[in-house]
Amino acid sequence: MASFVRAPADTRLVDLAGTLTLGEFIALLDSASLLIANNSGPVHLAAALGTPVVDLYALTNPQHTPWMTPHRVLYRDVPCRWCYRADCPEGHHACLRGVPPGDVAQAARELLGPAGAAPPPSSSPPAPR
Repeated sequence: MASFVRAPADTRLVDLAGTLTLGEFIALLDSASLLIANNSGPVHLAAALGTPVVDLYALTNPQHTPWMTPHRVLYRDVPCRWCYRADCPEGHHACLRGVPPGDVAQAARELLGPAGAAPPPSSSPPAPR
C-alpha cells in the first residue's frame, strides 16, 4: 500500500513499511497524534493505545471496528457488505475505493481539532459513517 501513496516533494511523508519491529511500531503509534489506516492490526493497536483513528473500513464484519478511543469509520455502502472475507470476493474493493480523499482529510481534521491535537478519549465511540 505504501508504494501507491504519492505525495508532493514538500510533504513530510516517510515510508516506514517493513522497517520497524513490532515494539518500535507500537511506540510510534503511541506517540502519534492520529492514525489513518484500513481496518487492520494497526487500527486496533492504535485504539488500544488511545491514539485516535480514521478507519477505512471494508464492511467485512461490523464487530471489528475500533472502540474506546476517538475514531471515525469511513466506508461506502455496497450490496456485498458484511461479506466476512479478508479479501474482496468481488475483486472491486468498492467499499474502500469509494471513500473520497476529502472525507478522510475531514475526519482527520475533526479528530485533531483546531489546534492539531487529538481530543480526549470518550467512553462511547461515534456511530460509523
